[in-house]
Amino acid sequence: MKINILGQEYEVLAKKESEYPKLLSANASGLAELYSKQLILNKDSMVEDSETYNNLAEYTDKVLRHEIVHAYFHEAGLSTYCQDEVLVEWIAQQLPKMMGTVHDARVMFKNGVSEQAPFYSTDCMD
Repeated sequence: MKINILGQEYEVLAKKESEYPKLLSANASGLAELYSKQLILNKDSMVEDSETYNNLAEYTDKVLRHEIVHAYFHEAGLSTYCQDEVLVEWIAQQLPKMMGTVHDARVMFKNGVSEQAPFYSTDCMD
């Protein structure tokens, strides 16, 4: 699968540690190969265990979001943030909640709540 990150095409791949030993040496569930424009998910870590909490789909989504955040920081020229695992993980964890808040706000504005905050324009909400 290919995705666009700030105008750059990244390939999302799922590989076993035997296919991509860097996953094993980094002890990683995923890697952002920023210069080859690849986000690699570790198939060997995508198993139901104590870390995935028996919700493999959610865990896989979180790992992919984590690698996407690395790529966004890299493409934005924010290499210091790109290397900050705490920040990257926090954004990856909170992004679904942020997206939900943005969605809820858009619905409220589209339903006429915008008069409560007249300084906002609904033009950019479409």
